[in-house]
Amino acid sequence: MGKPMYNFGKNAKEKAKQQKQMDKAEKRRIAKQSRDNIKSSELNEDTNNAE
Repeated sequence: MGKPMYNFGKNAKEKAKQQKQMDKAEKRRIAKQSRDNIKSSELNEDTNNAE
């Protein structure tokens, strides 16, 4: 007999939800990296100006 196909839409919806979560996590990671890069460059400029 096999599995019924009525779960197909539910499975696709769940996969789309997981993909969206992964995309958001990736965007947060990139934003955090860019913020860290900006902070580190500002710190470098401050130390260079102090010398």
